[in-house]
Amino acid sequence: MTSNRVLLITISGEKRNKKDVKGAWQCKRSLEEVFLKKGLKFTEIILNKRDFENRDNLKKKILNKEPACIFNLFEGFSGDSYKEAEFVEILEELGVPFTGNNYYALKTCLNKAKVKEVLKKEGIPTPNGLFVREIKDVSFKDLLFPVFIKPCFDDASIGIDRDSLVKDRHLIEKVLVKKLRAHPQGLIVEEFIPGKEYNVGFLGDYPYELLGISVIDYSKYKDFTPFLTYNSKWEEDSEEYKILIPSCNEKIDEDLKKKILNISLRAGKILGCRSYFRIDLREKDGKLFVLDINPNPDINKDSGLMKQAYHKGYTYEDIIEKILIFSGYARR
Repeated sequence: MTSNRVLLITISGEKRNKKDVKGAWQCKRSLEEVFLKKGLKFTEIILNKRDFENRDNLKKKILNKEPACIFNLFEGFSGDSYKEAEFVEILEELGVPFTGNNYYALKTCLNKAKVKEVLKKEGIPTPNGLFVREIKDVSFKDLLFPVFIKPCFDDASIGIDRDSLVKDRHLIEKVLVKKLRAHPQGLIVEEFIPGKEYNVGFLGDYPYELLGISVIDYSKYKDFTPFLTYNSKWEEDSEEYKILIPSCNEKIDEDLKKKILNISLRAGKILGCRSYFRIDLREKDGKLFVLDINPNPDINKDSGLMKQAYHKGYTYEDIIEKILIFSGYARR
């Protein structure tokens, strides 16, 4: 895999002390190690909010580097995750090969209410729930408690904390007031699915390559929340980060595994996912529910997706090369 043209790494210029942003910068350094090892010529573009004030100037900024491919680590900005999708829309307009998901998949998955609507239309079960922007405009009488609350337009588990699980119907408005203050664009309130969680990692184009299925059985961890919070995903010094780790080794009944794969493959295809992505599901009374579709999961060396790859026998370098090949870079 060689090119005399440059390989760009794009990333947000936000403060690196933010845990999820710090993770992207760590990933950037890991990628640079791989590129150096493979003798690939590369540089970087750091994206800031002002870059999006003039799309033509941003396009020039990219094209001036004469990129053969863009390895895209950009995930938008705090309070404006949509820029993640907008940047990919710009790349599609330029016709430059890039890694990761396309504009449609990113745009749709950044709106959790839209994802639920699309999947429900195609007969794929998601937890019963509703979109909330103004408390006075909604009724919770048709929801079974406990319920789970998450921001509609954020990813990386932003806004997920201990208060996200509400067991008492009388407490719902108090929690919503607090969370809407932090996430005024809106929230998803949905019935909590208490069973095992399955994280399904894929590579490539449909019908995709399965990297693996990781499992978290929260019943084994009574001292922690029965879901992953922002801290459990990003705060390395926390106990939950060290203990609540999805396992690639847990045995799954073959019939259940087939159901997990069938639903996950359908969901990925419906949303137009490609390159690399993850589907999260939970099981309740033998029925599977899609909780989330992550079209831009963490690909750090120690990430869940990479642990699935290692379990399958791949190295980190193998996966990065596969991602580049899927982008079209190796064929140029």
